[in-house]
Amino acid sequence: MLTPIFELTQTEKSISLKIKAPLANVGKAELVVEDDMVLFHSSPYYLRIHLPGCVREIEGSVGKYDSDRGEFNFEMAKCTPGQHFEDLDMIGKLLLPQKSHAEIKPKIEVLGEDQINVDDGMTDDEDWFIEQEEMCEENLMLTASGRYGFANKLCGLNWVDRDEFSEILDLKGVDFGSIRERTRERRENEGKEFCEDHYLADFMEPDDLLREVLAYVPPWQAESEFLCFVSAKFTSEEREELKKLGNRDYLLDKTEQKIALLSLVDIIFSYAYNHRMTMGDNSVESAWTINKLSATLSWFQSYTDMKDVKVTCARRAIIYPLCRHWELTQTVFKDTHTLLSLGRRQLIKCLLEIHSLFNASHPRYMLNRLYITDYCIWLQKCSEKTIQRLADLFSKVTSIFHLKLYYLSRSTEKTRP
Repeated sequence: MLTPIFELTQTEKSISLKIKAPLANVGKAELVVEDDMVLFHSSPYYLRIHLPGCVREIEGSVGKYDSDRGEFNFEMAKCTPGQHFEDLDMIGKLLLPQKSHAEIKPKIEVLGEDQINVDDGMTDDEDWFIEQEEMCEENLMLTASGRYGFANKLCGLNWVDRDEFSEILDLKGVDFGSIRERTRERRENEGKEFCEDHYLADFMEPDDLLREVLAYVPPWQAESEFLCFVSAKFTSEEREELKKLGNRDYLLDKTEQKIALLSLVDIIFSYAYNHRMTMGDNSVESAWTINKLSATLSWFQSYTDMKDVKVTCARRAIIYPLCRHWELTQTVFKDTHTLLSLGRRQLIKCLLEIHSLFNASHPRYMLNRLYITDYCIWLQKCSEKTIQRLADLFSKVTSIFHLKLYYLSRSTEKTRP
């Protein structure tokens, strides 16, 4: 059976469901509404949706079919008029039923709507993520040896060792070495590949392209006297892609959740750099740029604090791309903060674009399997409060200004980062 493309909208009293099913047997179409579940069947299509609230059929109401568009339109009444149904555009989240907390083992949570609240044993005053001390670093270094992928949940995947993986991964010997060893090896490699002449040439004599790139205004930002955010909405193509990705549950402890969130910043920074450099028109180098700038994707890096994330992003931005300029790096940091501040939907849109780029760039499709697909699904269940905390933390950590002076003086000091 095929899962059709669908779209949900709401008013104060009703929910409208639009289903695109051009091959449907209209005469045998059936819609069943039961509490929070809506089931549609019309061969060869089958759809089961689990809503965040209860609905009922409207007496005397019938579905409509637009033969020109191949679309069904149904309307259902909210059992509680005025109730706002959240995340109706999070396609993957609607495809599977929500699990109750009683099904979750102690100290492990399904990261859904209430991932950082009293159900986690925490209060709003306990901002564990804001703390900068590396209280869990030793445990991470000892237990994460040989692990990689989303939230460091994977290990021992034989297909990762294929020869073609060396094209996209700087780290050698995936199944060996602790996170500390990977970090040391990465920093040594960055130190060797930093080119003082290239950096100083771009810094002292910025060209016309750089000036144009710095002046570029991304589509998620409107140019006005004050910064005006454009609300992120999924296109029909993006909704279709989310449907294809499906849904799954992620059992992450707090350390794994922290790893996932910090690595997300690293990936979004690399996306923001590519978007600004191409001014929104991706090139054949875009997949390479995102892959190379992200230490998560090129070194299977796991972070323990936001300062390490920002330092690593800044280092790689002035070592590997064609354009290596400090002001550009700072501008990309601002872009990254804006994207984080816009919340889950904007981040998912960015990740879906990365997913498409990697699918078209063999063998980077493997990075989708290891990271991007999981992020696209997990973020649909992640709370907006968590993402806003992440954005706030990103803006607070600003102790990387020394890198500019460091790299400018490196040619005389001859030190290694």
